[in-house]
Amino acid sequence: MTLVKWTPRPINMYNEFDDILNSLFFSDFRDSHYTSKDWEPKMDIKESDNDFTIKADIAGLSKDDININLNGDRLTISGEREDESSTDTRYHFRERSVGKFSRTFNLPESVNKDEINARFENGILSIDLKKREEIIPKTKEIVIK
Repeated sequence: MTLVKWTPRPINMYNEFDDILNSLFFSDFRDSHYTSKDWEPKMDIKESDNDFTIKADIAGLSKDDININLNGDRLTISGEREDESSTDTRYHFRERSVGKFSRTFNLPESVNKDEINARFENGILSIDLKKREEIIPKTKEIVIK
């Protein structure tokens, strides 16, 4: 059996006041004005021998709402999810973010900038970045003499 030392909170008239404020500001029922308007979709980047793949969870948007730009070695993914609520809408709970987003990635030298392909399916954006041929590792067998 493990004993845990318990230190009671000293009796203080501010304890109840703190509890009231905490329940007010940290309740599960947040007003829509409490949530942030900026958001960033969750993204994964993976590498194989032949390419890099970026996957982004962008549910609720169409492919026309998403922009992908390449400027030098910087790949930028941006878009906007419109706010569906009107002025008389009151949310009891809101986790889905709305507004504009933008994510920028510095591409490594190994990426062939002429072979970048993107597809958008079921709320997931996938961007394939092929590696340049001279960068792709090749297996060579060494003959023992």
